[in-house]
Amino acid sequence: MFYLYIGIGAFLGAISRFFLSSYLEKLIFFEFPLGTLFVNIIGCYAIGIFIAINLENKDLITPLVIIGFLGSFTTFSAFTKEIFVFSNTNGILAAYILALIISSLCVFSTFMGYKLFS
Repeated sequence: MFYLYIGIGAFLGAISRFFLSSYLEKLIFFEFPLGTLFVNIIGCYAIGIFIAINLENKDLITPLVIIGFLGSFTTFSAFTKEIFVFSNTNGILAAYILALIISSLCVFSTFMGYKLFS
């Protein structure tokens, strides 16, 4: 059942990411699409919350929500693709700085979700 829960969560997370990032893809900031950024920050915040909350049924929540849903909702491959495309128009240094800022925001988001709910 563990793997089934991961698969169900992953399916729902990937579909949710696609719809939310597609809806937000029209938002552009300095030639960088914000859809994946918002999805990753929201997902990292939610991971922090689920880590902080002492849930009764971790055998269901961990594979379904944390590994499955949030693992496929937040996606590193889409992030790196957008950083790569950004580097083609703005240079590699600007892309590395942007990647560092976004990665820091995601870690901070996880930390804040954890701190606010623990």
